[in-house]
Amino acid sequence: MKPTKLLMALTVSLTGLTTLPALAEDIISSSVNVTPSPTNLTGDEWRSLSLAGSRILKHTDQALTALADKKNDEALANIGQGLKLVKIIDATLPVSTVTTDIKGGKVDYTDADSVKPSFVPIYREYDTVDVLSPVTAQKQAKAGTSASAVTEVAYAGFDYTGVKLDLKLAKRDLQSAEDLIKKGDTRAATTTLQDILTTGVIFQFSSMDEPLVRAMDNLRLAQSEFIASHPDRAKIALAGASDALKNYEKMTGDSRSKEAASLASEIDRMTKDIDQENPGTFAAKVGGWWDRCRNWVSDHV
Repeated sequence: MKPTKLLMALTVSLTGLTTLPALAEDIISSSVNVTPSPTNLTGDEWRSLSLAGSRILKHTDQALTALADKKNDEALANIGQGLKLVKIIDATLPVSTVTTDIKGGKVDYTDADSVKPSFVPIYREYDTVDVLSPVTAQKQAKAGTSASAVTEVAYAGFDYTGVKLDLKLAKRDLQSAEDLIKKGDTRAATTTLQDILTTGVIFQFSSMDEPLVRAMDNLRLAQSEFIASHPDRAKIALAGASDALKNYEKMTGDSRSKEAASLASEIDRMTKDIDQENPGTFAAKVGGWWDRCRNWVSDHV
């Protein structure tokens, strides 16, 4: 090839390279941003939500008993109470905002959703009402198992087991049962209410939470025993809480392990000086410790 033809060929090739299109941006892109709720519930407020959730179960069971006794008005009254509690919980749960942005083809899409927890934790009520025996019985009946085949769960079942209520399911079933009773279909209403106890209540086991739950129970027990002028019994309960925290200390990471050890030491000091405490100061200290343990429980909603 003559030099002039070679030069022309190189010129054409270079021209072709310079006219290639620039690399394009992504054809489609997306992002999701979560804005946490500005409302941070206190330990007492979470306990109130838990109490409300457990009362929904109580009224559900009482409505089932009333239907079995053909007392439809009484059943409707209990369902009404349950729905009232659903409204209270629904109005109180913290709301986070999830914003989704998607861009593609020169079109922008933005949407924001308000998100609430779907489940409400159920904890011990600390009174004489057993809210979970009916739940256990219904689950046994549905599974066709005997009482001995299911782990016993006392009251709120926090002896090593977490319990939570599906609020949306409870609301839907309560409303449906109410309509069915008004239409005279008590058999279907009974099945619908049973669904709350069999499907809407979820039991969860967490080996990490087990010692924390035991510590929480013992702290509450110590509180009630001291107020009842039983300091020796309160000492025993505090010792149980301290032992549980020392077990938790061995299971968790370095940072939390130090916090658990520190809390156990605080409890040990109070146990030693319990005779110097007055009920008000004692209750405040123990309540603060309970809140700290509560915040460590891994799955509270």
